[in-house]
Amino acid sequence: MHRTKGRVLTFLAIAAAAAAAYLAVHSGLNAGATGGGAKTAARPHTTMFGPSSVLVTGHPSGVVCYRVIEPNGSSHACRPAVKPTEIGYTVSPRAIGGVAGSKVTAVIVKLTRRGTKWATLRDGVFYADVPIPYRVRAVIKVLRGGTRERFNVTATR
Repeated sequence: MHRTKGRVLTFLAIAAAAAAAYLAVHSGLNAGATGGGAKTAARPHTTMFGPSSVLVTGHPSGVVCYRVIEPNGSSHACRPAVKPTEIGYTVSPRAIGGVAGSKVTAVIVKLTRRGTKWATLRDGVFYADVPIPYRVRAVIKVLRGGTRERFNVTATR
């Protein structure tokens, strides 16, 4: 039992080191990419949020894809485009992240157990950690002028 536990911990440490190395190299290659809103899709870039990141890629057809990579897993999604008043999001095991148009000023994440989390919004990309006992119930985008729109999130587990 003790031997198996040691092997598992070793494997997890190697996996974490590999993931950190990948993110460091990938982030370094994309360090010069900036933009906001609809320009986010123009070229691939990675935005770091502590040990987590959101990778955004744009395709010639206008499709925008985004991947949330965090210590507990990752998730991805794509959308046809990101207009100035739109958001696109994906929920990973312990986080939520995505892209936001240039007129989106904030993203609020509503959690189970009456929890609320304000996502960090940078360069047209947003991210929020989801604490262990909680699940994401809804995402609310806040536009300039204070207009809000709520999107309910269905459980995938």
